[in-house]
Amino acid sequence: MFGTAKAGAVIIVVASLLGACSSSSSLSSLLPATVNYNDTSWCVPPSLRIVLYRTARRFGTVTVNSTHRWYLENRRVGGARHSYHRRCQAVDFAVSGNSSEVVAFLKSQSAVGGYKHYQSGHYHIDTGPRRTW
Repeated sequence: MFGTAKAGAVIIVVASLLGACSSSSSLSSLLPATVNYNDTSWCVPPSLRIVLYRTARRFGTVTVNSTHRWYLENRRVGGARHSYHRRCQAVDFAVSGNSSEVVAFLKSQSAVGGYKHYQSGHYHIDTGPRRTW
């Protein structure tokens, strides 16, 4: 029976069954999570990488704009002297969605210490102590 079913029909049936058994938020966990890097990805800690993928599943494609910053780069952009970006422990990114919902979601993630939504529309998360500025 399953060998003759079309793949699209199987997906619809599975999605329908899941929808009948759970909330729509669990369906979002089945959606592909796209995280694009406009900066190096080699230094993003696994805990923040997980947060980025969770954010992408919930709000759509995440575009990472800043990860690691070298000393002079950090100074040029006005970063804090002991910035978590200098230690590969911070990420700045953009994502669509209601900013208060995104911030609430980021606050709910135990891996996120520092978080901020900038007026430019970007978000910052890091692994430091829980704070915002």
